[in-house]
Amino acid sequence: MDENIENNYLNLILFSKNLIAESLMEASQTDSTEEFPKETLRKLKLSRIFSAAFASEMGGENLGLIPGSNVAMLQILKNIGAGNLVMGRVLEGHINAQLLIDQFGTNLQKKNFANDAIAGHLFGVWNTQANDGTTLRENLDENFLLSGAKTFATGSDFVTRPIVTANLEDGSWQMCIVPLDKICTNTDPSWWNPMGMKASRSYKMNFENAVIPQENILGIAGDYYKQPYFSGGSIRFAAVQLGGAETLLNETIKYLRELNRTEDPYQKMRLGEMTILISSGNQWLKSAGEFLDQYMINSSKENSEIFLAHANMMRTAIEKICTKIIVLCQKCVGARGLNKPYHFERIIRDLSTYLRQPAPDVSLSEVGTFALQSDISLDNLWENKI
Repeated sequence: MDENIENNYLNLILFSKNLIAESLMEASQTDSTEEFPKETLRKLKLSRIFSAAFASEMGGENLGLIPGSNVAMLQILKNIGAGNLVMGRVLEGHINAQLLIDQFGTNLQKKNFANDAIAGHLFGVWNTQANDGTTLRENLDENFLLSGAKTFATGSDFVTRPIVTANLEDGSWQMCIVPLDKICTNTDPSWWNPMGMKASRSYKMNFENAVIPQENILGIAGDYYKQPYFSGGSIRFAAVQLGGAETLLNETIKYLRELNRTEDPYQKMRLGEMTILISSGNQWLKSAGEFLDQYMINSSKENSEIFLAHANMMRTAIEKICTKIIVLCQKCVGARGLNKPYHFERIIRDLSTYLRQPAPDVSLSEVGTFALQSDISLDNLWENKI
């Protein structure tokens, strides 16, 4: 891998790492469905991270767009998640939207929306819906009308450029970029009353004949689910999850030192296990970025299958790591540590909620299917070629 490319992202990684302490404090102050981590968002908007996943010629940093940039992208997401899992989820959606625009957008769209990001517009991806989901109908003036509702609309009232998916009249699935500052919507916060991730404001968003200009239609029908990037995107949320688990480890060490409980042999055993788990998670993060690099260098069918299998393994492994970290952390700190003002109970609630991602059993099953049915040698899953 080109070290010069990786070195270009060191300042972005360092910036995200330096945000952790302040973001952690803000997370404790905004643990409510009516709040939002505004200060962390403000600082991100002032950094190059905010437009980083656009191409350099559009004013971005090529983050997640070129080989050598993917480990950095995952490290940045991990660091933001370490400070606040809510902000990690928000930034992951913001970056995901930029990657989709780069993948499927026209040159004019890439330029216009890169300018929007540079100007401070927060992006997101709103795909989840219930029975009253969204539809997109072509109007007589060649614009489109968006109606229906999205659930889990993360960043409601703060996201201004969400990618919204909707059914066309033929039943196909189409992306559009909704200029929320230019249309009327109905936000339903009563829908969002979760155990954790409260400040993500993942409300229900209702649209009624919202005018979507033709130039805001992204790609063609079906593009959103194209592989390997659709399922492979799980490595991004897994990186955020790992950040939360890493903070639980660091806060546990800090807690035990403050109470002078560092000589207890059983605490040492638990911390040893937690340290091994987090080290393993970081190895998964690094290898996931490198396997995505490998696919970008040579986008063959075989490399697509290898990357997808590795991504499914990575998200499964990170989920298990985080779940085990939660259990060990609770044993280490006991009932006393699960009281405020300690961060443990909130992080555990947030992480437990954020770990509940779609189709975990399917992801694990697909790894088994690869092992049983693929003609590709299994050692390709842990021996990347770059």
